[in-house]
Amino acid sequence: MLNMGPLYVTTLKYPHRKLLPMAEIGWTNEIEEPFRKGSCLVIRLPFTKPALVIGWWKHHQSEDDALTAAIWGRKLDVPVEELLEWD
Repeated sequence: MLNMGPLYVTTLKYPHRKLLPMAEIGWTNEIEEPFRKGSCLVIRLPFTKPALVIGWWKHHQSEDDALTAAIWGRKLDVPVEELLEWD
């Protein structure tokens, strides 16, 4: 992950392999120092797994808040079998 002040850029393997959407709004919740929350735009090419993430940090939070938020997670609209195939 490349941090540039309040902005960050990174890549990830994205599970969605359909044509649309090619861009989605996402979020992140760091569970290590500095315990930040962020929002991002995830951009990918159709029928591929790699994605580019461009985001901004919203605010810092306490370690307890970060871990509690991470436990709740979020539901992915992906079959379990496909999750098991991720590298």
